[in-house]
Amino acid sequence: MDTRRPVALVVTHGLLGRELVSTVEAILGKQPDVVTVSNNGLSADGLVQRLVDEIGQLPADAPVVLFSDLAAGSCGIASRRAELGGRELKRIAGVNLPMLLEFFHYRDSLPLDQLLPRMEAKGKAGIVVF
Repeated sequence: MDTRRPVALVVTHGLLGRELVSTVEAILGKQPDVVTVSNNGLSADGLVQRLVDEIGQLPADAPVVLFSDLAAGSCGIASRRAELGGRELKRIAGVNLPMLLEFFHYRDSLPLDQLLPRMEAKGKAGIVVF
């Protein structure tokens, strides 16, 4: 089993990412190795560069899970454009609170190939029409 702790980079419109992570931390406690990036005030190229810069500051041997709020739009497009050579990078669009809770709760105990489908399932299960 790969024991490298994955790190999180959450890129969203406005303050959504920061507030999602803040809410996760209110539930699970302070989380290391997580960065949030807002698209506020950044051009498309500027947002891509910001993502590359932020990922470069994260532990070099850790896989990066790059969460974006939308698959389309500036955040989703920038997350797909950010290239980092050989670094392990997984991209997930449609970030929500259940997905992030699953990530932070299990990132130390499950390998990414098991964690990613669980996160997707939790994210989808968190959407309910009453």
